[in-house]
Amino acid sequence: MKRLKEAFDWRFWVWVPILALLVPFVINKTALSVNFKIVFSLFIVNMIFSIIAGAFLRKHGAFWYLLFIWPVFFLASIWLGLNSHMYGYYLAALYFVIELFAFTRGQEEEVDVENQIPVDGGFREI
Repeated sequence: MKRLKEAFDWRFWVWVPILALLVPFVINKTALSVNFKIVFSLFIVNMIFSIIAGAFLRKHGAFWYLLFIWPVFFLASIWLGLNSHMYGYYLAALYFVIELFAFTRGQEEEVDVENQIPVDGGFREI
């Protein structure tokens, strides 16, 4: 139960609405070029946060379905008109895939892999 409480640390989850709702709103109000807005906010910052989110959830032993929170918040920003409908849905899917890769990274190095029963030669006495 302690690990589950660590996964719901407010210092991490406060960044989800900030990056999904507040940053696009602020960037849309600036006089920056459209290309800079897209590259900076949608690609660099949000993809780095997707990697951090997946690694954070894995490190704290969170359930896999918490991976959907960040992309759903990003979808909410699309529905609110803060991000473009043209590419926003694809980016939400991309953020989920990046987060999933970060969440499942390194599972072949888990401690119990060596202790598994080999199936190739059939089951033998244990």
